[in-house]
Amino acid sequence: MKILHSADWHLGHQLHGYARHYEHQQFLDWLLLQIDTQLVDVLVICGDVFDTANPSAASWEQLYSFLAKAATRNPGLQVIVTAGNHDSPSKLNAPSSLISHFDLHFVGSVVRHENGELDNERLLIPLKTRDGQIQGWCIAAPFLRSSDLQLDPRIEDSSKRWQNAIQSLYAELGEAVDKRLEPEHCLIALGHGHVSGGQISELSERHVMIGGQHALPTTIFPERCDYVALGHLHLAQQIKSDTAIFYSGSPIPLSISERNYKHQIKLVEFEERQLKLEPIYVPRVCDLLRVPKTASDFDSVLQALRDLEPFTGVEQAKPYLEVVIKLDKPQAQIRERVLEAIQDKNLRLAKISIEYSQGQQDTQFAKSGQKLSQLCATEVFELCYQQQYQDQLDPKLMAAFQDVLTQVEQSDL
Repeated sequence: MKILHSADWHLGHQLHGYARHYEHQQFLDWLLLQIDTQLVDVLVICGDVFDTANPSAASWEQLYSFLAKAATRNPGLQVIVTAGNHDSPSKLNAPSSLISHFDLHFVGSVVRHENGELDNERLLIPLKTRDGQIQGWCIAAPFLRSSDLQLDPRIEDSSKRWQNAIQSLYAELGEAVDKRLEPEHCLIALGHGHVSGGQISELSERHVMIGGQHALPTTIFPERCDYVALGHLHLAQQIKSDTAIFYSGSPIPLSISERNYKHQIKLVEFEERQLKLEPIYVPRVCDLLRVPKTASDFDSVLQALRDLEPFTGVEQAKPYLEVVIKLDKPQAQIRERVLEAIQDKNLRLAKISIEYSQGQQDTQFAKSGQKLSQLCATEVFELCYQQQYQDQLDPKLMAAFQDVLTQVEQSDL
């Protein structure tokens, strides 16, 4: 049996204002080829299929078009999609009764019967080869919200209360699936969240806290599991070298900080319960450029930009550019001068990062020991400026800030 493990597609994503539809479509077309050539039996998508809880019609069409092509070209293919923290549980649940007849399974949330028991038919999915033979089972758990769990109020510590509830849910599902497993069947579990030991991406994943704790222990998953497929962290990685707990990572970079990632999907192959794992690397459609590699003075940066070779590929694949500048104090028209330097380079200016030379002196705020709540907005602005630039605030800048503050206070927002 062959299973493709993917996650964190974030259909509808924008990178610093630039739409990613073309990149996603290139990935989906490539993924179809992998399903075809690898003769995949099951595709699992472990959360965050969309970038927002209210995806656009174009994003829905992109997903459904992919699923239709995959099913048409690969009769007998199973697809299991679970919700992530970005997805709407109700929107993913809505079509589940219809599409389950086509071996497409959407799991947006944990469903319970009136007596409080889990709806195992929704959460426990038999894994079948293309000819219909059951060779394993899947615990299809989505991102777990408070409404999905039975929290024990007797446990005072919030983190332990949530951890206990999540472990109890997986244990309950594990006990239920044990009754269906044959000795030769493989068992996989899905999840979406931050598991202890996972490396997060700078400025990329939304920092999800589950019940007040940042990461869940690996012990929440049933011991019988032969493979745990996770989503949420965008870096493909294994959680501990002695476990079969893996993040597939996102298929495209979702932040400039992911420029050095090897984005991939996981090909998971079982011969009965013997696991064979292979990463399949996703071709990058649009390069992510950082110029220069480390921050330099503005004149040097402008020269480095002028020295860049123009991009000559297709328009939709223009590289994203991050410009990194080191300054002693704020300068005017930085963006305009950067755009002028790259006007004939056919690049997308995604981000300008500015680093300031910092002195060692303490600010008045740090010396005084004042609490933030004791300061007015203009005092906070002035102190932030002093901390950032180690200089006194220009009165003209303060006047401009006060004008903006007045407009905000007088608005209905």
